[in-house]
Amino acid sequence: MGTLINNVTEYYNYVNDELADPRTNKFWLVASPLPIFTIMFIYHRFVKVWGPAFMKDRSPYDLKNIIVVYNCVQIILCGYMTIQCITWLYLPGYYSLWCQKINYEDTEIERRIISRVWLYYFIKIVDLMDTVFFILRKKFSQVTFLHVYHHLGMCLLAYIGTKYVPGGHGIMLGFINSAVHTVMYTYYLISITRPQWVRLWWKKYITQLQILQFLLLILHFGHILFEPSCGYPKWVSCAFLPHNIFILCLFSNFYIKEYILQKKKTT
Repeated sequence: MGTLINNVTEYYNYVNDELADPRTNKFWLVASPLPIFTIMFIYHRFVKVWGPAFMKDRSPYDLKNIIVVYNCVQIILCGYMTIQCITWLYLPGYYSLWCQKINYEDTEIERRIISRVWLYYFIKIVDLMDTVFFILRKKFSQVTFLHVYHHLGMCLLAYIGTKYVPGGHGIMLGFINSAVHTVMYTYYLISITRPQWVRLWWKKYITQLQILQFLLLILHFGHILFEPSCGYPKWVSCAFLPHNIFILCLFSNFYIKEYILQKKKTT
């Protein structure tokens, strides 16, 4: 038994410390997988069991002001991340769109990059509040498998990216996702503060934008598997691609049911 425990401990230390990027491995919520797994477990239990049970005999909470502030914070953070990627990395040509290996040099811009990678990871944790608001407002129908899986998957992938591969080719995921979320949270903000401005077709095109996002990410991570000269770790693509393909299928299925089949029923 003692040998088994020692082997498990050694393997854990190897995966958690030796394989991790030393530049980010001591960051908050990164050093150990326990905090993020705890957050994900509590989130899942709350949105699936504890929250609905708590709200069963209660009236929906009026969270309009809190949600307005939350959406504004998300727009600022996601917009900031998008602009940072454009102005620091892609427009100046510091990062290649085709293949970008991780730069381990201790430079000012690399320190900025890994700090923004951690910020993106933290934003994915903050994103979990979307579902909490649904529960507290008793909008249980919006807590779908697609919604919950997407949030949990992004938290886990952001943790892996921050801990093991902060920078390089994977930055494009944060860039595209932040740009899409800037648009998405702007729509949410308008819909709650100026609902009379909202048009029915907005939501349809936002869903199309999300589908386009996953198509681009599949191409972005997929092509480096067949690019022998690319120095970016190929195991990242093997880890990220199944999630992106699965979530693309879920979003496409939602789009077909909501905007194609539903339209046929009403005509």
